[in-house]
Amino acid sequence: MNDVNLKLVIAMARTYDDLFFQIEKNVQEFGLNISEFGVLEMLYHKGDQPVQKVAEKILVTSGTITYVINKLEKKGFVIRRKCDKDKRVFYVSLTEKGREFIHHIFPKHKEFISNLFKDLDEENKIQLLENLIKLRKVLK
Repeated sequence: MNDVNLKLVIAMARTYDDLFFQIEKNVQEFGLNISEFGVLEMLYHKGDQPVQKVAEKILVTSGTITYVINKLEKKGFVIRRKCDKDKRVFYVSLTEKGREFIHHIFPKHKEFISNLFKDLDEENKIQLLENLIKLRKVLK
């Protein structure tokens, strides 16, 4: 690995850490952690989902997703129910309280994300996005 590759790995790791530090801080202002927010956001945009699919999409383990969903249930934001066709599968759904909550906070979060990237013009953002997509394909 040449020096550019090493620097690239370090720069990406530091950028990831900095980005998610800021996002976590923002989400905590809503009384959530990043995993809780991820579950609410996914259900808000995708509707009811199998628990395992939620875990895969928000990049947490099956043990972690159980803990996160339990916390969200205690807050009254989600409910879990068995699938009618396959009793081994559980679905998670937003409650009305959860839907109202994420509907209220998501625009604020979206604005926060926009502000994080405000110093990059659209062309740079698109180029960065395309390069990250290419990198993911290379890494798979």
